[in-house]
Amino acid sequence: MLTLALFCCLLTGCGPTPDVPGGSEGSNGSSSGSTNSGTKPDDANGTNSARLQPSVSMTSLVQPGAQESTYTANYRFTITNPNTAYSVKVRLGLTLTSAAGEKRTDFTFSPVIAPGDTVCFMYKKSYIGFHPTGCSLTSSTDYLTPEQVVRTSDLLILKPTETKNSKVDYNTFSGAVNNTSRYVTKVKDSLFLKKNGQLVSVDAPTLLLSIPAGGTATYSILHYKDAAYDDYEVTATPWN
Repeated sequence: MLTLALFCCLLTGCGPTPDVPGGSEGSNGSSSGSTNSGTKPDDANGTNSARLQPSVSMTSLVQPGAQESTYTANYRFTITNPNTAYSVKVRLGLTLTSAAGEKRTDFTFSPVIAPGDTVCFMYKKSYIGFHPTGCSLTSSTDYLTPEQVVRTSDLLILKPTETKNSKVDYNTFSGAVNNTSRYVTKVKDSLFLKKNGQLVSVDAPTLLLSIPAGGTATYSILHYKDAAYDDYEVTATPWN
């Protein structure tokens, strides 16, 4: 009888393990040590997605301004948003240095950039009595839930018509932008002048274009003859 009792005890110890609500220990219904890379959201709203830093590249050029003792810094920014669950807005901090080591700071902002999109736009700033010889860039990012954000690929822009004016000190670049998206958007057109493939000047219309869904808007850029060039490019950026 003693042998039989011991045998029954052994059978009881080998029973099935009870289920643990919520999965494995310590998980609370979600996997620990997520390897999400930002290529897809961790939940339906994307609120748990990894927040990836956008890549920012800058080309800068300083040239004499239209007035004495003034200098103008020309910038071309290209920003790519690698996130698929977030739109981003980037603050671009600029530190300019003169030959004497004197520093000036400045900043501007990008538009709201749709998930996976790349934007390219110009920025221009003039300085009186300060001649920058170098410029460095720092950036910081705000992450936003994407809502009705127009992409660069939704804007169709043809190479503009260039009119060289012999009687005035500026040339005219004019054209049109088509908004193929379902949303109304503002658009910033940026003009880049190049010589031998290098940036020599930038410009843009004073006002941004507002284009209805499926609509078209025309633009005209009057650019001061501040540099010799052999090529030019106009980009259209959704300015949300």
